[in-house]
Amino acid sequence: MAKLRLLKTGHGDLTLAEWDKDRPETVAVAESAFAAHFTAGRLAFRLDGPGQSTPIRRFEMTAPEILIVPAIQGG
Repeated sequence: MAKLRLLKTGHGDLTLAEWDKDRPETVAVAESAFAAHFTAGRLAFRLDGPGQSTPIRRFEMTAPEILIVPAIQGG
């Protein structure tokens, strides 16, 4: 199953949803979780394996894993 994870600064990560592209009900739950957590100030990446990440702006059900991270803040 594919995973949607949220990186929590200083707290590791949290699995928000898992889906199987052949089970529409699981895709709908994951897509909804993505929409709820991909808010202003966050970035999302499609993870396709070691060293293979692509920035995304919308849910991609064919992704093996999606990671949502807080935006980097400078000072």
